[in-house]
Amino acid sequence: MRLISPLLKHAVYPTLQRAGWLGRMTPPDGYAVVNYHGVLPSDYQSEESFLDGNLVSAAALRAQLRFLKSHYRVIAPEEFRSCIELGRPIPRSVLVTCDDGLLNTLSEMLPVLQEEGVACLFFVTSASCREDVAMLWYEELYRLMRKKALSANLTELLPRDEGPHAVETFQAKWWNIVRRASRLDADSRARWMDRVRNECGPPTLRNEQRWRLLNAGELRELADAGMSIGAHTRTHPVLSLAAEEESQREIQNCKLEIEWVLGKPVWAFAYPFGNPGTMGDREFHFAREAGYTCAFLNVEHWPGQGSNPLALSRTHVTADMSLAEFAAHLSGVHARLRRAVGA
Repeated sequence: MRLISPLLKHAVYPTLQRAGWLGRMTPPDGYAVVNYHGVLPSDYQSEESFLDGNLVSAAALRAQLRFLKSHYRVIAPEEFRSCIELGRPIPRSVLVTCDDGLLNTLSEMLPVLQEEGVACLFFVTSASCREDVAMLWYEELYRLMRKKALSANLTELLPRDEGPHAVETFQAKWWNIVRRASRLDADSRARWMDRVRNECGPPTLRNEQRWRLLNAGELRELADAGMSIGAHTRTHPVLSLAAEEESQREIQNCKLEIEWVLGKPVWAFAYPFGNPGTMGDREFHFAREAGYTCAFLNVEHWPGQGSNPLALSRTHVTADMSLAEFAAHLSGVHARLRRAVGA
């Protein structure tokens, strides 16, 4: 697939797009869900494409929303919820979602959504239920490790990682530490992160909108603007590596905390990272127990789940995704071609 992907991205998909085929095709499930992770601030100079690649520009977001409005029915989150609960079909529609609750969802993304008349389902962690300033811990860890390598004293405090051990690149080393830290309960991980900060010094962050999470007041502002809010766990760990009780708390307690802050029910959940390597059947069960109507993955296909409302697939939008590639993912063409070549 590595050899085929550039051909699809730069030749096949643009050709299909110009011919108008991608915009006329119906998604395999009749509807599709797109997922963002935020919008890069206009004055931000990217220093880490590895992390920043999950965020799109305001111009790209606008172009994608206009494509959706031209070729699909953009469904409001509350209508989507109603259709799922009542078992009604959702013909040729697209739901827009966004994970993590970065500050730029309010400062950069919301204005574009409002100008285009699109409602979005935002998933936030429990950090957005407080008034203090916070970052995603694994992004902060990445920046701290860039600043200074972790000492043996710090890494020896973490449980061993039972997964793959190829750690030659910086990103692989960082992910190995993320996996190990995810085995700690939330309080222990927070104390460990305090020790990392003390040893490495605070990360250099030149743009608050890029790195900071929404606080409680800003979360209420987003909800008051007509956007729907869902849960994304308490602390965004790799759920499959957490102890059973901890994974359950992460999924259930976030719902309760957001409901307390907003004063309204939370019916939707998004699994952190959302791929087969980071969660599974146990997490589906906990989402059902917590009372969510819908729960969302971050992959376009999960074998064996079918129409399970607690395992809804999404198209993950990245910074380097062209409009033609975006259309190919929504139409299902990309997934069909991957299956055809065995990828």
